[in-house]
Amino acid sequence: MLIAFFSETAIVAFQYSRYPSLPFHRFIVVCLALLVVSPALAVAEDRRSFGINEPLPGEDPTCNEANRAFENTYNSSRYSARIYLVDARVNLFVERRFNGRTLFQRDESQSRWSALLRTPVTTVTEVGPVLTDCKLISYEKYRKTSVGTFSARWHRGPYHASIKIWLSTTDRLLLKTERLFDPGPKPFLTRTVMDVYETDRDKVAVPDELAVGEDSFQ
Repeated sequence: MLIAFFSETAIVAFQYSRYPSLPFHRFIVVCLALLVVSPALAVAEDRRSFGINEPLPGEDPTCNEANRAFENTYNSSRYSARIYLVDARVNLFVERRFNGRTLFQRDESQSRWSALLRTPVTTVTEVGPVLTDCKLISYEKYRKTSVGTFSARWHRGPYHASIKIWLSTTDRLLLKTERLFDPGPKPFLTRTVMDVYETDRDKVAVPDELAVGEDSFQ
């Protein structure tokens, strides 16, 4: 609790310095309020998603820009990801909607959604960095958004792949990734897997059959 208090208060203090006209007694009230909400927020979001976004020990420094986009997206309190299997055709495999502490998931083969406890995702695992050998392909404009495209190697557990990453350089969030898994063990039926991200909070809703009111959107 004490650590959460200091980390959140430091962020509020930073914001307070940007608005010196804010009465100091209101700043104290905000800090005390953070003592109440910090435990809930900590479950849903990594502390770095509040603006302190630094590399984790062990990251490949060539992948800093891509890692920050992954981190900002994964630590967002609300976003969605659609996973497509690419073979002769592109087929939706699963849709995931992340909302606060909950992951709502529906496989394409099923009609019902399931609600799961959301778990943290990091840029470094027990076997090393997830992304290595990042190379910039290009920067370009797409629908008034500045897009950076990168190639890299992707590693998680026993699985390895070459990955292409599209990210928004405007808000440093993921737009899309495409992984080509190495021959051998792979987590999907196809070697090529595409992930498409939606980071506009207003477009990511709790599934109707699982919604329980406005609190679902916190």
